[in-house]
Parts: sequence; C-alpha cells; structure tokens
Amino acid sequence: MAEAELQNLLRDGITQLNIPLTQTTLEKILLYVDYLARWNQTVNLTAIKDKHDMIIKHVLDSLSLYPFLHGARCIDIGTGPGLPGFMLALALPEIEFVLLDSQIKKTQFIRRVLREIPLGNVEVCHQRVEDHKPVALYDIIVSRAFASLQDMIQCSAHLRAPQGYYLAMKGIWPQSEIAAIEKDYSVEVKALNVPFLEGERHVVIIR
Repeated sequence: MAEAELQNLLRDGITQLNIPLTQTTLEKILLYVDYLARWNQTVNLTAIKDKHDMIIKHVLDSLSLYPFLHGARCIDIGTGPGLPGFMLALALPEIEFVLLDSQIKKTQFIRRVLREIPLGNVEVCHQRVEDHKPVALYDIIVSRAFASLQDMIQCSAHLRAPQGYYLAMKGIWPQSEIAAIEKDYSVEVKALNVPFLEGERHVVIIR
C-alpha cells in the first residue's frame, strides 16, 4: 500500500476515534509503523506483517483505549513492541508511561524507536512484572496481550496505587475470566469500536 494511502487510513481512523492528534503526531505513528515492519523482517515482534493491518490491528486498536485513561502514571505490562503504551503516550503526553516487557528484543526495539521518536513521558523497562518495583505506584495498569484477568491482577497488584485501576483489552466478552476474579473487585466491560476492524474488541475495567 502506498504511503499516501496509509496516511489516509490512519487519518480516517483517528477521526472516527475522535482523538485530537496533530499532523506531527500522525507522522510519528507512521514512522513507528515503518520501523515495526522493518524490524519484523529479521526479529519476530508481531505476527502481523502488513503495514495496512498494523495500522488497524495495532495502532487504532491501541488508541481505542484513549477515553479510558485518567491519571498521572500508567504502566503497560507485557507491552511487546510498545502496544498499546507507545501509541497512548503519543496521544496523552500529560501521562507518564512505563512500557514493561520480559523479552529483551521487544524492549530493545522500543528503545531504538525512542531514539528516532523521543517521548519525554515514556520509560522502557526490561523486567518481569513480578520483579518490577517502582518508585511511585501506578494509577492505571494496562494490558493488551497478557494472561488471564486473574493472573494479571495477582502478578501486578503490588504496582497499583490505592485508587488505581486495570484496563485489560480482550476480544470477545471474557465471561469465564470475569467469573474467576475475586469478589473484592468491581468489573465493568465496555465494547471497543476499532475503525475498520472485523471482530469483537472489549476492554475490562477492574477497580
């Protein structure tokens, strides 16, 4: 797909999501996609190879979380190549983001991208979730491709600020996972409308 077509696809998707991004930010997103596609030829970062699909299934999917982030500090656990955290950091510069992953090839990729797209609100952390000991706790704990909801809570509970909450991205409504969550938590599920994406997407909000 030609570069102009990718720009139009991204711009149309951002318009549908109603996110106020500048042209400069859109260009940074396209640069990220270009890096991801090039790295992916030699380092397996994602099963999605095509830039068109990356924009829909990675970029727009990640940015569909935009309305649900409220707080000063957010950690993206199991961030992979920086999704959704990198995209959200571009859209929400007032929030501090930590992008955490246990696979060094993925954190190395994010650090390389940050040299070309510097973001003052992003820190990259190569660690297991259980071993991460932040100086300050997090208002928001995000996961896009993590384990079950209960596992996510158990391994990251030490990271959550007293009034903090979880945002877990899922496909179909995860009824059995929700049923397994301890009764101390309140759970809300919202449908995510990802532009141009076929199939269901939901976010599970756990407080």
